[in-house]
Amino acid sequence: MSIDFVSIPSEEDEQKTLVEWLMWHRIRFCHVPNGGYRTKREGAKFKRLGVQKGMVDILIFDPPPAYPDNVGVAIELKRRKGGRVTAEQSAWLNDLKDRGWVVAVCRGAMEAIRFLQELGFGGVE
Repeated sequence: MSIDFVSIPSEEDEQKTLVEWLMWHRIRFCHVPNGGYRTKREGAKFKRLGVQKGMVDILIFDPPPAYPDNVGVAIELKRRKGGRVTAEQSAWLNDLKDRGWVVAVCRGAMEAIRFLQELGFGGVE
């Protein structure tokens, strides 16, 4: 069975949808732009500036309303089908969890939004 990637939104499109939802609900977050293609020179520069392989896609700096003892939320966003979590991404997720963050790998924006709503963000729409 093959996966039709043409009808499945890209990870970038999924992230745009999630970012719109986060902004609509005025949730304090950021995306660290680790991905993309860079020259060796640019890659070396960013490494010196602290960019680290495997950083998660979305960091939410507010404690989840339903779990206020947690620091924030870290989401690694993947396409609805396809995409895999790298060893470096797993290490970041585990390290953040050990430091009091709620972490998740979400397949698509809607899964991420439902997850955030379960944590008490944004209310149920």
